[in-house]
Amino acid sequence: MRVMLIRSPANHTVESEIPEAVEAENLSYPPLSLLSLAQYLIEKTHHEVKILDAQLHSWDHSEVERQIREWSPDVVGITVFTVGLVDCHKTVQTARRCPSVKRVILGGPHISDFPKESVGLDGVDAVVKGEGQRPLESLLEVWERGEEAKGIPGVVAHEDDPVPEQDVFYSDNLDDYPIPDRRLIDYEKYYDVMGNGGIFSTIFTARGCPYHCTFCNTPRHKYTVMSPERICDEIQACLDLGIYEIYFVDDTFNITNQRVHTLCDEILRRGQKFSWTVRFRVKWVDRELLEKMKKAGCSRIQFGVEQGTDEGLKLFKKGVNIAEIETAFRLCREVGIRTVAYFMIGTPVEKSKSDVMETIRYSINLKPDFVMYNVLTPFPGTALWKEGEDAGVLDPTPWVEFMRNPNSDFKAQVWDENFTRDELRDLLSIAYRKFYWRPEFVVKNLIQIRSPSDLKRKAVAGVRLLMG
Repeated sequence: MRVMLIRSPANHTVESEIPEAVEAENLSYPPLSLLSLAQYLIEKTHHEVKILDAQLHSWDHSEVERQIREWSPDVVGITVFTVGLVDCHKTVQTARRCPSVKRVILGGPHISDFPKESVGLDGVDAVVKGEGQRPLESLLEVWERGEEAKGIPGVVAHEDDPVPEQDVFYSDNLDDYPIPDRRLIDYEKYYDVMGNGGIFSTIFTARGCPYHCTFCNTPRHKYTVMSPERICDEIQACLDLGIYEIYFVDDTFNITNQRVHTLCDEILRRGQKFSWTVRFRVKWVDRELLEKMKKAGCSRIQFGVEQGTDEGLKLFKKGVNIAEIETAFRLCREVGIRTVAYFMIGTPVEKSKSDVMETIRYSINLKPDFVMYNVLTPFPGTALWKEGEDAGVLDPTPWVEFMRNPNSDFKAQVWDENFTRDELRDLLSIAYRKFYWRPEFVVKNLIQIRSPSDLKRKAVAGVRLLMG
């Protein structure tokens, strides 16, 4: 069978906590989940597989239809994020207009979070919850034999199939999955706007997260990691393609310091030279760890700070305090690793505009190299959403209607107990302008620009932030 895996256009993204100017830069990240699925099918089955990344090329749905008709797949699989549900649904309809397409499958984070709401979407033959490699293989085998898909673990394709609350399939050994061949996509076109201007890619080295931040819905029922040897094999595959900037996209990279030490040791043992980025908790960050990471090529660490008060950190159950945050950023500056701080504004502990301005002031005084500000937008399925619903601040009805009938007019609910949506958008714009249009920030980043293409990308990103 011919299987086309699609990342839909991003023309109707749900207005949520991330401003459009910042969200645009996320489109430069490769579709790692589709790469992993494609490589698995190529190595483990006889099916032909093609990846179509509409976001990379800024394609609209008419171009997606042309691409589908040209390649004539039997099956179309679409990865779905909740904020991209409208475009996903349009892509389903687009695929259905193509004569060759017999089946349409949905998978991805939205399906894992909301399987019940996803099963009934018009034009969808099956949904896959959780890790998709083996469930998708089984589903394709059944369809190829001309049989009815029913009772496949991890798949809902029949009216009698139970809709699982938890992920049915969750690998015990991530090393078993083949290394994705990034030549399946236009890998040279992906970039990191905060990077050095080179070819960029992502790698995941673990799945799940053992922590319990109230705003997050990352699966916590199991945490699984790759071995350092398997990780470095994938790093080498990237280096062989001329990819020298890598972002490890684990939800939390430093679950233990020892794991990070061991990986750095393996990178150093192999003599691999590249620049890499990770997401970290500030907990247990120490100089010895940072110095080894720097030696192994780490150039940037992204920290989820979220709030500038201990009260706010307790609200989100971050399990850290202000002193630990400030120590982590100070150590990174001293060692020479750049930092990104993530902050939320419009939280329940911010009662007035002056409270939000204090959060912005704290973010600047922390002296990160970059900041990402988000308006707090709780999503159904998180502990914070439940708290908001119980308090009468959040109403689930619009979300339920949206998931059953996606439409571009929908706006995700913000925590509007103390601010209107428009007030929060204005405060978000103020936050970005205050941080990114300081003369010292502009001069510092102009000095670090390494190529005309890097200058262009950073200039475009800057204009987007300025224009809001």
